[in-house]
Amino acid sequence: MKIGRRIFVLISLLTVAMSRAPQNAITVQDNWAEVNFPETITFHLEAESSSQITAVRLEFGTDALACGESVSRAMPEDFEPDTEISVEWVWNLRRSGSNPPGTEVWWRWVLENEDGVEIETPVQRLIFLDDFIDWRTRESDHLSLSWYEGTDQFAASLLQAGEDALVRLNQMTGVTIEEQVKIYIYASSDEMQRATLFAPTWSGGLAFPWNSTILIGVAPFNIGYGLDTIAHELSHVVIGHYTFSCVNSTPGWIDEGLAMVTEGELDSYLQDRLLDAVDDDSLLSVREVGQIFSADPDLALLSYAESFSLVTYMLETYGDEPMLELLDHFRQGKSEDTALEEVYGFDRDGLEVLWRDWVGAEPMQDIVDQDASPTATLVPTFAPIVGPTIQASQTPAEMDIDPTPGDADLGEEDPSGDEPDTDKDGMSPVLLIGIGGGILLIAALVVFIWRKRANQDL
Repeated sequence: MKIGRRIFVLISLLTVAMSRAPQNAITVQDNWAEVNFPETITFHLEAESSSQITAVRLEFGTDALACGESVSRAMPEDFEPDTEISVEWVWNLRRSGSNPPGTEVWWRWVLENEDGVEIETPVQRLIFLDDFIDWRTRESDHLSLSWYEGTDQFAASLLQAGEDALVRLNQMTGVTIEEQVKIYIYASSDEMQRATLFAPTWSGGLAFPWNSTILIGVAPFNIGYGLDTIAHELSHVVIGHYTFSCVNSTPGWIDEGLAMVTEGELDSYLQDRLLDAVDDDSLLSVREVGQIFSADPDLALLSYAESFSLVTYMLETYGDEPMLELLDHFRQGKSEDTALEEVYGFDRDGLEVLWRDWVGAEPMQDIVDQDASPTATLVPTFAPIVGPTIQASQTPAEMDIDPTPGDADLGEEDPSGDEPDTDKDGMSPVLLIGIGGGILLIAALVVFIWRKRANQDL
Protein backbone atom coordinates (compact mmCIF):
# COMPACT_ATOMS: atom_id res chain seq x y z
CA MET A 1 0.00 0.00 0.00
CA LYS A 2 2.73 2.42 0.94
CA ILE A 3 4.49 1.88 -2.42
CA GLY A 4 1.27 2.46 -4.36
CA ARG A 5 0.56 5.63 -2.39
CA ARG A 6 4.04 6.97 -3.12
CA ILE A 7 3.62 6.32 -6.84
CA PHE A 8 0.26 8.15 -6.77
CA VAL A 9 1.83 11.16 -5.03
CA LEU A 10 4.70 11.30 -7.55
CA ILE A 11 2.29 11.19 -10.49
CA SER A 12 0.20 13.96 -8.93
CA LEU A 13 3.23 16.17 -8.38
CA LEU A 14 4.40 15.57 -11.95
CA THR A 15 0.95 16.49 -13.28
CA VAL A 16 0.94 19.74 -11.28
CA ALA A 17 4.46 20.62 -12.46
CA MET A 18 3.54 20.03 -16.09
CA SER A 19 0.39 22.15 -15.73
CA ARG A 20 2.48 24.99 -14.35
CA ALA A 21 5.18 24.76 -17.03
CA PRO A 22 5.25 27.81 -19.30
CA GLN A 23 3.49 27.19 -22.59
CA ASN A 24 5.82 29.53 -24.47
CA ALA A 25 9.08 27.78 -23.48
CA ILE A 26 11.82 26.97 -26.00
CA THR A 27 12.85 23.33 -26.22
CA VAL A 28 16.19 22.20 -27.68
CA GLN A 29 15.84 18.98 -29.63
CA ASP A 30 19.43 18.49 -30.83
CA ASN A 31 22.73 20.25 -30.23
CA TRP A 32 26.04 18.87 -31.53
CA ALA A 33 29.28 19.79 -33.27
CA GLU A 34 31.33 17.97 -35.91
CA VAL A 35 35.09 18.33 -36.45
CA ASN A 36 36.59 18.20 -39.93
CA PHE A 37 40.23 18.35 -38.83
CA PRO A 38 42.04 20.69 -39.36
CA GLU A 39 39.72 22.75 -41.59
CA THR A 40 36.37 23.32 -39.91
CA ILE A 41 34.08 22.78 -36.94
CA THR A 42 30.35 22.66 -37.72
CA PHE A 43 27.87 23.53 -34.95
CA HIS A 44 24.29 22.27 -35.39
CA LEU A 45 21.11 23.10 -33.45
CA GLU A 46 17.48 21.99 -33.63
CA ALA A 47 14.85 23.63 -31.41
CA GLU A 48 11.11 24.33 -31.18
CA SER A 49 8.78 26.73 -29.41
CA SER A 50 5.05 27.41 -29.13
CA SER A 51 5.75 30.85 -30.57
CA GLN A 52 8.20 31.81 -33.27
CA ILE A 53 11.90 31.67 -32.40
CA THR A 54 13.08 35.11 -33.50
CA ALA A 55 16.80 35.11 -32.69
CA VAL A 56 19.60 32.53 -32.51
CA ARG A 57 23.21 33.21 -31.58
CA LEU A 58 26.18 30.87 -31.20
CA GLU A 59 28.82 31.69 -28.58
CA PHE A 60 32.08 29.76 -28.55
CA GLY A 61 35.74 29.88 -27.54
CA THR A 62 38.83 27.82 -26.70
CA ASP A 63 41.05 27.12 -23.72
CA ALA A 64 43.84 29.33 -25.13
CA LEU A 65 45.14 32.32 -23.19
CA ALA A 66 43.47 35.51 -24.41
CA CYS A 67 43.22 39.20 -23.62
CA GLY A 68 39.88 40.24 -22.18
CA GLU A 69 36.67 38.33 -22.84
CA SER A 70 37.51 35.28 -24.93
CA VAL A 71 34.05 34.74 -26.40
CA SER A 72 33.27 34.71 -30.10
CA ARG A 73 29.73 35.16 -31.39
CA ALA A 74 28.18 34.09 -34.68
CA MET A 75 24.74 34.22 -36.32
CA PRO A 76 23.73 31.21 -38.46
CA GLU A 77 23.14 32.38 -42.03
CA ASP A 78 20.43 29.79 -42.65
CA PHE A 79 18.23 30.94 -39.75
CA GLU A 80 14.64 32.01 -40.45
CA PRO A 81 12.13 32.75 -37.67
CA ASP A 82 9.79 29.81 -37.09
CA THR A 83 8.33 27.65 -34.35
CA GLU A 84 10.70 24.86 -35.37
CA ILE A 85 14.27 25.63 -36.48
CA SER A 86 17.26 23.65 -37.71
CA VAL A 87 20.41 25.77 -38.11
CA GLU A 88 24.14 25.35 -38.36
CA TRP A 89 27.24 27.51 -38.40
CA VAL A 90 30.65 26.50 -39.77
CA TRP A 91 33.83 27.72 -38.11
CA ASN A 92 36.21 28.01 -41.06
CA LEU A 93 39.71 27.92 -39.55
CA ARG A 94 41.32 28.99 -42.83
CA ARG A 95 39.67 32.35 -42.28
CA SER A 96 40.02 32.77 -38.52
CA GLY A 97 43.37 31.08 -37.88
CA SER A 98 44.48 27.60 -36.99
CA ASN A 99 43.86 25.71 -33.76
CA PRO A 100 46.55 23.20 -32.77
CA PRO A 101 45.57 19.58 -32.08
CA GLY A 102 44.36 19.05 -28.54
CA THR A 103 42.62 22.44 -28.30
CA GLU A 104 39.51 22.34 -26.11
CA VAL A 105 36.60 24.10 -27.83
CA TRP A 106 33.46 25.10 -25.93
CA TRP A 107 30.14 26.40 -27.24
CA ARG A 108 26.59 27.34 -26.27
CA TRP A 109 23.51 28.69 -28.07
CA VAL A 110 21.34 31.65 -27.06
CA LEU A 111 17.74 31.62 -28.36
CA GLU A 112 14.80 34.01 -28.02
CA ASN A 113 11.16 33.74 -29.13
CA GLU A 114 8.57 36.39 -29.91
CA ASP A 115 7.12 36.13 -26.39
CA GLY A 116 10.39 37.46 -25.01
CA VAL A 117 11.55 34.13 -23.58
CA GLU A 118 15.33 33.69 -23.81
CA ILE A 119 17.29 30.54 -23.03
CA GLU A 120 20.97 29.70 -22.99
CA THR A 121 21.97 26.09 -23.61
CA PRO A 122 24.47 24.43 -21.25
CA VAL A 123 28.10 24.76 -22.30
CA GLN A 124 29.36 21.80 -24.30
CA ARG A 125 32.98 20.94 -25.09
CA LEU A 126 35.01 18.97 -27.61
CA ILE A 127 38.69 18.27 -28.24
CA PHE A 128 39.93 19.45 -31.64
CA LEU A 129 41.91 16.43 -32.80
CA ASP A 130 42.49 14.21 -35.80
CA ASP A 131 40.47 11.12 -34.88
CA PHE A 132 41.78 9.22 -37.91
CA ILE A 133 45.12 8.83 -36.10
CA ASP A 134 45.34 6.05 -33.54
CA TRP A 135 47.04 8.10 -30.85
CA ARG A 136 48.89 6.55 -27.92
CA THR A 137 49.60 8.66 -24.85
CA ARG A 138 52.14 8.70 -22.04
CA GLU A 139 52.16 11.21 -19.21
CA SER A 140 54.68 12.56 -16.71
CA ASP A 141 54.37 15.15 -13.97
CA HIS A 142 54.31 18.11 -16.38
CA LEU A 143 53.84 16.64 -19.85
CA SER A 144 51.35 14.64 -21.88
CA LEU A 145 52.94 13.08 -24.97
CA SER A 146 50.83 11.57 -27.78
CA TRP A 147 52.36 9.63 -30.69
CA TYR A 148 51.39 6.93 -33.18
CA GLU A 149 54.61 5.56 -34.71
CA GLY A 150 57.55 4.17 -32.76
CA THR A 151 57.97 2.04 -29.69
CA ASP A 152 57.04 2.81 -26.11
CA GLN A 153 60.75 3.41 -25.47
CA PHE A 154 60.78 6.02 -28.25
CA ALA A 155 57.99 7.94 -26.50
CA ALA A 156 59.52 7.45 -23.05
CA SER A 157 62.84 8.90 -24.23
CA LEU A 158 61.14 12.00 -25.66
CA LEU A 159 59.10 12.43 -22.49
CA GLN A 160 62.21 12.22 -20.31
CA ALA A 161 64.03 14.71 -22.56
CA GLY A 162 61.14 17.10 -22.02
CA GLU A 163 61.25 16.75 -18.24
CA ASP A 164 65.05 17.24 -18.26
CA ALA A 165 64.60 20.39 -20.38
CA LEU A 166 62.13 21.81 -17.85
CA VAL A 167 64.70 21.31 -15.09
CA ARG A 168 67.39 23.14 -17.09
CA LEU A 169 64.98 25.95 -17.94
CA ASN A 170 64.06 26.36 -14.28
CA GLN A 171 67.73 26.47 -13.29
CA MET A 172 68.41 29.21 -15.86
CA THR A 173 65.37 31.39 -15.31
CA GLY A 174 63.55 30.27 -12.18
CA VAL A 175 60.36 29.82 -14.23
CA THR A 176 58.20 26.88 -13.19
CA ILE A 177 55.59 25.26 -15.38
CA GLU A 178 52.02 26.24 -14.53
CA GLU A 179 50.04 23.51 -16.27
CA GLN A 180 50.53 20.30 -18.20
CA VAL A 181 51.94 20.79 -21.70
CA LYS A 182 50.48 18.71 -24.53
CA ILE A 183 52.99 17.26 -27.02
CA TYR A 184 51.96 15.65 -30.32
CA ILE A 185 54.63 13.67 -32.16
CA TYR A 186 54.01 13.20 -35.89
CA ALA A 187 55.97 10.67 -37.91
CA SER A 188 57.36 13.30 -40.30
CA SER A 189 57.51 17.05 -40.77
CA ASP A 190 55.10 16.76 -43.72
CA GLU A 191 52.47 15.08 -41.58
CA MET A 192 52.96 17.65 -38.84
CA GLN A 193 52.53 20.53 -41.31
CA ARG A 194 49.27 19.01 -42.58
CA ALA A 195 47.97 18.90 -39.01
CA THR A 196 47.81 22.67 -38.72
CA LEU A 197 46.97 25.30 -41.29
CA PHE A 198 49.56 27.84 -42.48
CA ALA A 199 52.60 25.94 -41.13
CA PRO A 200 55.74 26.85 -43.14
CA THR A 201 56.94 24.07 -45.43
CA TRP A 202 60.36 24.15 -43.76
CA SER A 203 59.07 23.71 -40.21
CA GLY A 204 59.73 20.57 -38.19
CA GLY A 205 58.38 21.80 -34.86
CA LEU A 206 55.65 24.22 -33.79
CA ALA A 207 55.08 25.69 -30.34
CA PHE A 208 51.73 27.23 -29.37
CA PRO A 209 52.43 28.97 -26.03
CA TRP A 210 48.86 30.27 -25.58
CA ASN A 211 47.54 26.70 -25.97
CA SER A 212 50.36 24.99 -24.01
CA THR A 213 50.82 22.71 -27.02
CA ILE A 214 53.79 21.45 -29.04
CA LEU A 215 53.85 19.67 -32.40
CA ILE A 216 56.99 17.92 -33.65
CA GLY A 217 57.56 15.95 -36.84
CA VAL A 218 60.19 13.31 -36.12
CA ALA A 219 60.63 9.81 -37.51
CA PRO A 220 61.24 7.13 -34.87
CA PHE A 221 64.62 6.29 -36.43
CA ASN A 222 65.82 9.91 -36.04
CA ILE A 223 65.11 10.44 -32.36
CA GLY A 224 68.16 12.67 -31.91
CA TYR A 225 66.37 15.49 -33.70
CA GLY A 226 63.31 14.96 -31.52
CA LEU A 227 65.30 15.08 -28.27
CA ASP A 228 66.75 18.48 -29.20
CA THR A 229 63.55 19.91 -30.64
CA ILE A 230 61.33 18.95 -27.71
CA ALA A 231 63.61 20.94 -25.38
CA HIS A 232 63.57 23.93 -27.75
CA GLU A 233 59.80 24.00 -28.17
CA LEU A 234 59.12 23.47 -24.47
CA SER A 235 61.08 26.61 -23.72
CA HIS A 236 58.89 28.58 -26.13
CA VAL A 237 55.72 27.29 -24.47
CA VAL A 238 56.84 27.75 -20.85
CA ILE A 239 58.42 31.19 -21.34
CA GLY A 240 55.63 32.36 -23.66
CA HIS A 241 52.97 31.25 -21.20
CA TYR A 242 54.81 32.80 -18.25
CA THR A 243 55.41 36.19 -19.90
CA PHE A 244 51.99 36.45 -21.54
CA SER A 245 50.94 40.10 -21.70
CA CYS A 246 48.31 42.04 -23.61
CA VAL A 247 50.58 45.09 -23.81
CA ASN A 248 54.01 43.98 -25.06
CA SER A 249 55.59 40.70 -26.09
CA THR A 250 58.90 39.11 -25.14
CA PRO A 251 61.64 40.12 -27.63
CA GLY A 252 62.50 37.51 -30.23
CA TRP A 253 66.13 37.19 -29.18
CA ILE A 254 65.17 36.44 -25.57
CA ASP A 255 62.56 33.87 -26.59
CA GLU A 256 64.75 32.11 -29.16
CA GLY A 257 67.93 32.48 -27.13
CA LEU A 258 66.46 30.79 -24.06
CA ALA A 259 65.01 28.03 -26.25
CA MET A 260 68.39 27.34 -27.83
CA VAL A 261 70.26 27.41 -24.52
CA THR A 262 67.69 24.98 -23.11
CA GLU A 263 68.29 22.76 -26.12
CA GLY A 264 72.05 22.53 -25.39
CA GLU A 265 75.27 23.48 -27.14
CA LEU A 266 75.12 25.64 -30.26
CA ASP A 267 75.39 23.58 -33.46
CA SER A 268 78.71 23.89 -35.27
CA TYR A 269 77.21 25.48 -38.39
CA LEU A 270 75.60 28.19 -36.25
CA GLN A 271 78.87 28.74 -34.39
CA ASP A 272 80.64 29.16 -37.71
CA ARG A 273 77.99 31.61 -38.94
CA LEU A 274 78.39 33.72 -35.79
CA LEU A 275 82.20 33.73 -36.04
CA ASP A 276 82.02 34.74 -39.69
CA ALA A 277 79.76 37.67 -38.81
CA VAL A 278 82.14 38.76 -36.05
CA ASP A 279 85.15 38.54 -38.38
CA ASP A 280 83.61 40.50 -41.25
CA ASP A 281 81.71 42.92 -38.97
CA SER A 282 78.27 41.93 -40.26
CA LEU A 283 76.48 41.19 -36.98
CA LEU A 284 72.83 42.14 -36.74
CA SER A 285 72.05 44.67 -34.04
CA VAL A 286 70.18 43.75 -30.86
CA ARG A 287 67.32 45.88 -32.13
CA GLU A 288 67.20 43.86 -35.35
CA VAL A 289 67.16 40.41 -33.72
CA GLY A 290 64.48 41.67 -31.35
CA GLN A 291 62.07 41.88 -34.26
CA ILE A 292 60.69 39.05 -36.40
CA PHE A 293 63.40 36.80 -37.80
CA SER A 294 64.26 37.33 -41.46
CA ALA A 295 62.71 35.14 -44.14
CA ASP A 296 66.18 34.98 -45.69
CA PRO A 297 67.71 31.63 -44.59
CA ASP A 298 71.21 33.02 -44.00
CA LEU A 299 70.01 35.97 -41.92
CA ALA A 300 67.66 33.69 -40.00
CA LEU A 301 70.59 31.43 -39.08
CA LEU A 302 72.56 34.47 -37.92
CA SER A 303 69.58 35.62 -35.83
CA TYR A 304 69.41 32.23 -34.09
CA ALA A 305 73.17 32.22 -33.46
CA GLU A 306 73.16 35.77 -32.08
CA SER A 307 70.14 35.06 -29.86
CA PHE A 308 71.97 32.11 -28.32
CA SER A 309 75.07 34.24 -27.81
CA LEU A 310 73.20 37.18 -26.26
CA VAL A 311 71.34 35.02 -23.73
CA THR A 312 74.52 33.07 -22.92
CA TYR A 313 76.35 36.35 -22.29
CA MET A 314 73.65 37.59 -19.92
CA LEU A 315 73.44 34.30 -18.00
CA GLU A 316 77.21 33.86 -17.68
CA THR A 317 77.88 37.50 -16.82
CA TYR A 318 74.98 38.36 -14.50
CA GLY A 319 73.64 34.98 -13.36
CA ASP A 320 70.20 33.40 -13.35
CA GLU A 321 68.18 35.59 -10.96
CA PRO A 322 68.22 38.75 -13.13
CA MET A 323 66.86 36.70 -16.04
CA LEU A 324 63.76 35.74 -14.04
CA GLU A 325 63.35 39.37 -13.00
CA LEU A 326 63.59 40.41 -16.65
CA LEU A 327 60.89 37.91 -17.61
CA ASP A 328 58.71 39.23 -14.80
CA HIS A 329 59.03 42.72 -16.28
CA PHE A 330 57.90 41.43 -19.69
CA ARG A 331 55.02 39.69 -17.94
CA GLN A 332 53.98 43.08 -16.55
CA GLY A 333 53.92 44.48 -20.10
CA LYS A 334 57.05 46.64 -19.85
CA SER A 335 58.95 47.54 -23.00
CA GLU A 336 62.29 45.96 -23.89
CA ASP A 337 64.39 49.02 -23.05
CA THR A 338 62.53 49.72 -19.80
CA ALA A 339 62.85 46.11 -18.63
CA LEU A 340 66.57 45.94 -19.46
CA GLU A 341 67.32 49.26 -17.75
CA GLU A 342 65.45 48.38 -14.57
CA VAL A 343 67.08 44.95 -14.24
CA TYR A 344 70.56 45.33 -15.75
CA GLY A 345 71.10 49.07 -15.88
CA PHE A 346 71.40 49.35 -19.66
CA ASP A 347 69.05 49.45 -22.66
CA ARG A 348 69.38 47.64 -25.98
CA ASP A 349 72.14 49.93 -27.20
CA GLY A 350 74.06 49.48 -23.96
CA LEU A 351 73.70 45.73 -24.29
CA GLU A 352 74.94 46.03 -27.86
CA VAL A 353 78.20 47.63 -26.69
CA LEU A 354 78.84 45.12 -23.90
CA TRP A 355 77.93 42.03 -25.91
CA ARG A 356 80.02 43.02 -28.95
CA ASP A 357 83.03 43.43 -26.70
CA TRP A 358 82.31 40.01 -25.12
CA VAL A 359 82.26 38.21 -28.50
CA GLY A 360 85.27 40.15 -29.77
CA ALA A 361 83.41 42.15 -32.43
CA GLU A 362 84.11 45.70 -33.55
CA PRO A 363 82.01 48.39 -31.84
CA MET A 364 78.84 49.25 -33.70
CA GLN A 365 79.46 52.37 -35.79
CA ASP A 366 75.96 53.82 -35.94
CA ILE A 367 73.58 53.48 -33.00
CA VAL A 368 69.95 53.85 -34.09
CA ASP A 369 68.48 57.27 -33.29
CA GLN A 370 65.58 56.51 -30.95
CA ASP A 371 63.90 59.83 -31.84
CA ALA A 372 64.23 59.38 -35.59
CA SER A 373 61.10 59.58 -37.73
CA PRO A 374 60.18 56.48 -39.73
CA THR A 375 60.93 56.58 -43.45
CA ALA A 376 59.46 54.55 -46.27
CA THR A 377 61.50 51.57 -47.43
CA LEU A 378 62.25 50.81 -51.05
CA VAL A 379 60.66 47.37 -50.78
CA PRO A 380 57.52 47.01 -48.61
CA THR A 381 58.24 45.34 -45.28
CA PHE A 382 56.18 42.26 -44.49
CA ALA A 383 56.05 39.36 -42.07
CA PRO A 384 55.93 35.73 -43.23
CA ILE A 385 52.36 34.53 -43.72
CA VAL A 386 51.50 31.99 -41.02
CA GLY A 387 47.77 32.54 -40.81
CA PRO A 388 45.39 35.20 -39.54
CA THR A 389 45.66 34.52 -35.80
CA ILE A 390 48.12 31.65 -35.41
CA GLN A 391 50.38 32.09 -32.37
CA ALA A 392 53.22 29.67 -32.98
CA SER A 393 56.99 29.55 -32.98
CA GLN A 394 58.45 27.49 -35.80
CA THR A 395 61.56 25.30 -35.70
CA PRO A 396 63.17 23.99 -38.92
CA ALA A 397 62.75 20.33 -39.80
CA GLU A 398 65.61 17.93 -39.18
CA MET A 399 68.57 18.49 -41.50
CA ASP A 400 69.83 14.89 -41.30
CA ILE A 401 67.24 12.14 -41.50
CA ASP A 402 69.64 9.19 -41.54
CA PRO A 403 69.26 6.85 -38.57
CA THR A 404 72.13 6.71 -36.12
CA PRO A 405 73.37 3.45 -34.52
CA GLY A 406 72.67 4.69 -30.99
CA ASP A 407 69.00 5.29 -31.76
CA ALA A 408 68.18 1.92 -33.26
CA ASP A 409 66.58 0.48 -30.13
CA LEU A 410 64.35 3.51 -29.54
CA GLY A 411 62.20 3.46 -32.67
CA GLU A 412 61.50 1.57 -35.83
CA GLU A 413 63.36 1.18 -39.08
CA ASP A 414 62.54 3.59 -41.87
CA PRO A 415 60.03 1.59 -43.90
CA SER A 416 60.51 3.52 -47.11
CA GLY A 417 64.24 4.13 -47.39
CA ASP A 418 63.40 7.20 -49.47
CA GLU A 419 65.91 10.01 -49.76
CA PRO A 420 64.90 13.63 -49.21
CA ASP A 421 63.43 15.37 -52.24
CA THR A 422 66.01 17.19 -54.35
CA ASP A 423 66.14 18.70 -57.80
CA LYS A 424 68.09 17.14 -60.66
CA ASP A 425 71.36 18.71 -59.51
CA GLY A 426 70.98 17.40 -55.96
CA MET A 427 69.93 20.73 -54.42
CA SER A 428 66.83 20.82 -52.23
CA PRO A 429 63.89 23.07 -53.23
CA VAL A 430 64.18 24.91 -49.89
CA LEU A 431 67.85 25.71 -50.61
CA LEU A 432 67.01 26.94 -54.11
CA ILE A 433 64.26 29.18 -52.73
CA GLY A 434 66.69 30.52 -50.13
CA ILE A 435 69.30 31.31 -52.79
CA GLY A 436 66.71 33.05 -54.96
CA GLY A 437 65.46 35.06 -51.99
CA GLY A 438 69.02 36.05 -51.13
CA ILE A 439 69.66 37.29 -54.67
CA LEU A 440 66.48 39.38 -54.62
CA LEU A 441 67.39 40.81 -51.20
CA ILE A 442 70.88 41.77 -52.38
CA ALA A 443 69.45 43.41 -55.49
CA ALA A 444 66.98 45.41 -53.40
CA LEU A 445 69.74 46.54 -51.04
CA VAL A 446 71.91 47.68 -53.97
CA VAL A 447 69.06 49.77 -55.40
CA PHE A 448 68.32 51.15 -51.95
CA ILE A 449 71.95 52.23 -51.36
CA TRP A 450 72.16 53.76 -54.86
CA ARG A 451 69.00 55.79 -54.30
CA LYS A 452 70.14 56.88 -50.86
CA ARG A 453 73.45 58.15 -52.23
CA ALA A 454 71.67 59.85 -55.11
CA ASN A 455 69.43 61.68 -52.66
CA GLN A 456 72.45 62.74 -50.60
CA ASP A 457 74.14 64.15 -53.74
CA LEU A 458 71.06 66.20 -54.36
